[in-house]
Amino acid sequence: YSVFAGDNNLVANNIRPLESSQFRFTTDQIDNLRIEAQLVTERGEALSPRQSTVLGLGNSTASAATAAPQEAEVAAKAAVELPKIIAAQILNVRSGPGTNYTILGQITQGSTYEIIGKNPAGDWWQIDVGLPEKGWVIGQLVSTNGDTGQVAVADNIPNAPQVAAAPAAAAPAAEAPPAAAAPVVAAPAPSGGGSFGYGVQAHMVDANNEAFVMNLTKGMGFNWIKQQIEWKRFENVQGAIEFGPMDSLVNAANAAGVNLLFSTVNAPDWAREPGFDAGVGGPPQDPQTFANFNGAVAAKYCGSSLKAIEVWNEQNLHYEWGNRPLNPAEYVALLAPSYAAIKAACPSMYVISGALTPAGNNPPYAADDFQYLEGMFKAGVANYADGIGAHPSGYNVPPSATWEQACEAIQKHGNSFNGACDSPHHSWSFRSTMEGYWNIMNVYGAGNKKIWPTEFGWAAGGAFDPRYAYANDNTFEEQAQWTVEAYQMMKNWGFVGPAFLWNLNFRMVANGTEKAQWGIVDPGGAPLPVYNALAAMPK
Repeated sequence: YSVFAGDNNLVANNIRPLESSQFRFTTDQIDNLRIEAQLVTERGEALSPRQSTVLGLGNSTASAATAAPQEAEVAAKAAVELPKIIAAQILNVRSGPGTNYTILGQITQGSTYEIIGKNPAGDWWQIDVGLPEKGWVIGQLVSTNGDTGQVAVADNIPNAPQVAAAPAAAAPAAEAPPAAAAPVVAAPAPSGGGSFGYGVQAHMVDANNEAFVMNLTKGMGFNWIKQQIEWKRFENVQGAIEFGPMDSLVNAANAAGVNLLFSTVNAPDWAREPGFDAGVGGPPQDPQTFANFNGAVAAKYCGSSLKAIEVWNEQNLHYEWGNRPLNPAEYVALLAPSYAAIKAACPSMYVISGALTPAGNNPPYAADDFQYLEGMFKAGVANYADGIGAHPSGYNVPPSATWEQACEAIQKHGNSFNGACDSPHHSWSFRSTMEGYWNIMNVYGAGNKKIWPTEFGWAAGGAFDPRYAYANDNTFEEQAQWTVEAYQMMKNWGFVGPAFLWNLNFRMVANGTEKAQWGIVDPGGAPLPVYNALAAMPK
């Protein structure tokens, strides 16, 4: 059965339809709605959801019709005194306290509901949305009004959905769906995020160049490689993960003795929200679908060269977040079930939060990365990440210059790109970005964690795209000098984990594009000055 969202009961309670313009109900729920409609007709007034429950609408017409008016008044008064949640955004309501429970529907931003229970961990609230089946919302995405200390643990929490066994490593991906994530509360606590290391980002997927990339990486004395893994490339059909290209990368890294970081991004079409913007990449409608993919990857490669998974990328930019509103709490809600799934499959795997791009506030296109990072910590990111991802860009500013010094520094070196002078901001400075992140981490009690710069570097040798004109200001010699200096600074700071230079081989695989401006070998694979400088750099 379906009831259109225009029905008074739904509108009054701000219930958003689950599919199109309808909200689905079971036969029993339809009977209850008929009973309530009858009472409205007989009495000439609508009943609140709480009054409907007190009057016994889930039991029988007789009990509802004969309940004393005094009881309804007492119950209604008690309901007003209960603490409430206030939705900070459009939010899923689930059948239980976890992202692996069924979605019952959605509530709208600003809507208010009574809290009638909590889960044992206290991070999910049970609410009454006027249906016989009580709903649950994640506490990170709501504010509360009233004394929540009086809220008791619910005594009717449904059992968590059955967790499927992880597929065997030798089984074809299409024959076994990925393992479902464990509830977040069951995952081990995050670690400190490892130790400093020398890494570089490369592109190897579908390029048949794994051995060449491994040799180039080892030739610099580096011990980490990052590869971006587009989820939509590997799970085009839900439950059928194509592991073959990832197998090639992992096997090559195993043979070379190099550690891998996979950065997982871009939901397939089947996982995105209705009416999504296909012109940009974006997250899934249900974070659990992404968690299933990440958990399956962690399970298959646990104990191999794959040591870390970065969950998403630059989520403070509109084109990385599906042209949806940029919301740090929404990102944490995406990260949390993936953390649980990865750790359930492979407790030793590092989980790294998606790196932000340095930016100022420019809604709806970009959110200031300092403010966004603070929002992530307020939403609980420290509970779901071993390390904090970062993309401290270099632009045309030397790594040791703070943002306050950046204008003077670029003028000394000679510049045609004036960003640091025309619009002073921390984002122009590698140093100020890194130190700013570290300060925020300490404010929020995460000083035990490491920052993982999963992309950093200086474009050089001329701009291939006018939007990146600062590449015209940087010579190959400056690129070499500044990159070595940045590695030395990060090693000495002591709060940095593996640092990944962007990039190794995009002059080879995507020459002429803006990405190639950062490449450290030429289109034929021969080393540029920065490659030789890094190879000679003391480790």
